[in-house]
Amino acid sequence: MKKFWIENKEKIITFIICGTIFIGMLSIIALASGTVMKVFGFQYESIGSIILFFIIATIMSFPLNLIAGALPKALYELERISKQYALILYLILDTIATSFGLKIVDYYMSSVSATTISIVVISFLLALPGRDDFKDK
Repeated sequence: MKKFWIENKEKIITFIICGTIFIGMLSIIALASGTVMKVFGFQYESIGSIILFFIIATIMSFPLNLIAGALPKALYELERISKQYALILYLILDTIATSFGLKIVDYYMSSVSATTISIVVISFLLALPGRDDFKDK
């Protein structure tokens, strides 16, 4: 075990630092999202439950979000749809994918209670930064 640690010390430390930064940024996004969702009826027991809710939802919705981002971009690059339609399709698919992940976690996590409108609103708001991926040719 000591040999493994000596050989991989830098990689392990880098992994821990990157993981900590990722969890920290996701926590900030989760707290901001929880605040927005609270306006629409989101309820929670603790700050930790909000953070856990969004961490699990991020993991759950990741595969669908990959498809939701790739499909409109591919159709646009192949010139099957215009930039405007690609952007609209992306926003719809990404909102649905994120909503799906949030809804599943909400169903199984008893320490939070999210309304459908709060899930849809925050899913749409989280999809908006991705619209910058559609550049003109």
